[in-house]
Amino acid sequence: MELLKRVIDIILDTLKKILVRFKNAKFGLLFIFDLLKLPDFMTDKRINIINKVKVVSVLVFTVSYFVSGIDIIPEMIAGVFGFIDDAIVLIWSIGIVNEEINKYRIIAKKEKHSNIIENVEFSIKDEEE
Repeated sequence: MELLKRVIDIILDTLKKILVRFKNAKFGLLFIFDLLKLPDFMTDKRINIINKVKVVSVLVFTVSYFVSGIDIIPEMIAGVFGFIDDAIVLIWSIGIVNEEINKYRIIAKKEKHSNIIENVEFSIKDEEE
């Protein structure tokens, strides 16, 4: 009985983390606009290669999960409840990609004007003088 309680707690904690990621992604509505930032994210040299691999692997896993016929909860056996695992995978992937894009947004905003040199004194002289 104690083992069952622990397993249920672990499952519920995992679902909670997934739903919090989805909530932070503004319920996925802005995810479409985040997808438009993916080319910039992938080509930016300031972004760590591990973060890029993370995003690509999440997207590849999600697409392959939906394309393949293999499900954790098959729809043929569970009926409508078979779509629960599909929804969880989709929500999980939206959360992961949104977290990485938000980190990229912060980096891009912080270093937006990286070509501007601050605290430099200068003077302008006329050629006539």
